[in-house]
Amino acid sequence: MHKIILKYYIILILICVSSFAFSQSDLLMHGYHFVPQSSYNNPALIPDGKVIVGIPVLSSIAHTTYSKFGFNDFFQEKSDSLYLDLNKVISKSDKANMIAEYVEHDLILIGLKIQKNYLNFGIRNRLYSRITYSEGLLKLIWNGNLSYIDEKLDLSSTSVSHDHFLDYYAGFAFKINENIGLGVRAHYLQGLSSIETQRNNISIITSSEGDNGFNFDANASFLINTSGLVYDSTDGFRFNDYAFNFTNSGFSFDIGAEIKINERVNVTLSIIDLGKINWKSNLKSFESESENVKFSGITVDIDSQDDIFEQYADSISELIDVKEFEASFSTSLPTRVYTGLEYYSLDRKNRISLLMAGLFMKEKFIPSVSVGFDRDVSKHFAFKVNYSYLPYSPLNLGAGFSFNFKPFQFYFLTDNIFSTFLWDSQRYFNLRLGINILIPEQNSIPKGEPVFRK
Repeated sequence: MHKIILKYYIILILICVSSFAFSQSDLLMHGYHFVPQSSYNNPALIPDGKVIVGIPVLSSIAHTTYSKFGFNDFFQEKSDSLYLDLNKVISKSDKANMIAEYVEHDLILIGLKIQKNYLNFGIRNRLYSRITYSEGLLKLIWNGNLSYIDEKLDLSSTSVSHDHFLDYYAGFAFKINENIGLGVRAHYLQGLSSIETQRNNISIITSSEGDNGFNFDANASFLINTSGLVYDSTDGFRFNDYAFNFTNSGFSFDIGAEIKINERVNVTLSIIDLGKINWKSNLKSFESESENVKFSGITVDIDSQDDIFEQYADSISELIDVKEFEASFSTSLPTRVYTGLEYYSLDRKNRISLLMAGLFMKEKFIPSVSVGFDRDVSKHFAFKVNYSYLPYSPLNLGAGFSFNFKPFQFYFLTDNIFSTFLWDSQRYFNLRLGINILIPEQNSIPKGEPVFRK
């Protein structure tokens, strides 16, 4: 019974994460000058407006998730009912399959335009969670090891990486001349919690030559580091200890450029999240160097009152020596790169954009491409639409808009509009919305002119 519960519990976790689960995020927001948060993708961007203040917590709420599989891949329909079936997922799985999530909230945002320069600073709550799972893990969970006699089930590509931190940043964008603008942003990172699979060499082989019918050979070498997740059993979790722990710290940098080729063509370049976090407090690491583990089963009395599952678990735990200790470690942020080409209409109210982006996650590089169109409709309204290609999700139609009612701005952006109402079949979900206070540069707005465009 415990075995069955554990099996379906693991499956439920995979489904919940992957059904809403990050390649490159916020592709539609890139270069969208109407919303100040677009400078997060390029620190050289100078938003329109003299003074910008984000409504605390509400100025930017962002959620991006990315997976190889959607909800419908896990469930099959039969006689108007849904039933769980991992055979389809297993048949389409790669050696390593990633599901990931990125969550971000603005706590404080302040931007000031000083002549032709832009100074901004703030605090963001950010979370990256990434799970990479192997085809062998899915086979083991769904079919059990007896379905793969004399076949090696390789679990080595399975890993977990989770970082939760507060981001204190300050940025400065400036014009070198009329055609070239540069920007840089520095971040102090306050690490809150982390899980990092440092090493995983787990694999198993089941043969039919065991003393009790089958023989189980395994390599159980792994190392997992954690921080911020272990608490005193008597006191439990304390929010103040978690949120105000400055022992775990790091730094990162963003750099960007905007180059005006002529009156109608711009080129943009940026590198985002180049840095790492050092984890030094509330540590707990788990390591096993058990290699060539052999398990031939145990003899049990089925009429006894002892828990058979626990007997098996205890026997295996005796073979695998897992050490617990404290050790500092570091994690790198997933670095993003953006290269964009923009073509404006003569009045610069319409823009066609091409964006090529990439995400570096350890040894994996994930590319993406986006084509967009945005229009400055009036002093109160602007919109953008785009198409984005991602490796696991080739069809994504995005849409976004912003409303300006001085001094408030309301905006909504998504890279995949289908994920808001056809969520069960989607592999990529992206959403960003918020409320800002924007004070324009001019005191009065001539009738018919855009609020923040010259």
